[in-house]
Amino acid sequence: MSNLSAHAAAQNHQISLLRALIAEDPKVVNSPDLDGRTPLHWAAFSGAIDIARFLIDQKAEVDKPDNSGWTPLHIAVSAGHEDVVQELVGAGADVNRKNDKGITPLHYAASKSRIDIGRLLISRGADINAKDKANQVPLHRAATTGSVGFIRLLLDSSAPGGAKIRLNTGDRIGNTPLHLAMESAHAEAAVLLINAGADRGRLNQDGEAPEDVPGVGGSEQRQAKQHVIDSCGRP
Repeated sequence: MSNLSAHAAAQNHQISLLRALIAEDPKVVNSPDLDGRTPLHWAAFSGAIDIARFLIDQKAEVDKPDNSGWTPLHIAVSAGHEDVVQELVGAGADVNRKNDKGITPLHYAASKSRIDIGRLLISRGADINAKDKANQVPLHRAATTGSVGFIRLLLDSSAPGGAKIRLNTGDRIGNTPLHLAMESAHAEAAVLLINAGADRGRLNQDGEAPEDVPGVGGSEQRQAKQHVIDSCGRP
């Protein structure tokens, strides 16, 4: 039986087959496929919690990266499998591990507005100000998608004496989270950021303040700008 059968078994929730394969050859537990993914990566992808638990019990490497630097935790977070995330974190998975693009699991949780998963990651020490290779923090991701709930989670996690959320971090082209919220016409997200102290006068590398970015344009952009003015006044 091939190692590839073990990866397929993990992906397709075939725990009996996987048990047999590992009994025949224990090294299958951490064997990589052509993309560098182990059976645990595929269990994380498909949300196979029973298989994830079995593999962890069989000494699967929870932080083993694939060829793009994704660990099983990155995959489980991106796919939204909260129970697998809990299992991996409980087994010691590194919540701040970065993939080849410098992206942490919390970045992916923010991009997908996975609030409960984000709360779990933060409770286990995820860095709310971690920067990827585009110099974006999780708040940039939440602002881009207009996830008011995730923005609130990040703001609420900025506790006195602990890590303080950085509202005005510029990405590699100088855009702050507020720039990105306005660019996508996410007015409620923009208002939330402004009320939390985001700098409405911060310029990006094109010399644009957040409320001056062209964004999606048209009536949607005009309505978003007007909503921000109505809620927060003029800059």
